[in-house]
Amino acid sequence: MSEKFQLVILIDGRSDTYTVWDHNLTADKAREAVSDLRRKLLHAFTVNQLMRHEREDAEACRSCRKDVQRAYDLPSRPRFQRRDQE
Repeated sequence: MSEKFQLVILIDGRSDTYTVWDHNLTADKAREAVSDLRRKLLHAFTVNQLMRHEREDAEACRSCRKDVQRAYDLPSRPRFQRRDQE
């Protein structure tokens, strides 16, 4: 059985944007990251990845954005924003 990966995003409800925090995490590592970020009062969530992402930099990874769009198939989807643009 192939290993399942997750990515972690931060959502800013005020601006309806999200940033990718990390990707290619095991479920345990993703839960740990979300717990740490939420203790800092950040809105962190996990998203299941369809496959392992090849790109090293999660923030520049197009596959991450595609997985987020797939997972959040809502009328109002948060827009992607790089962390350095905040």
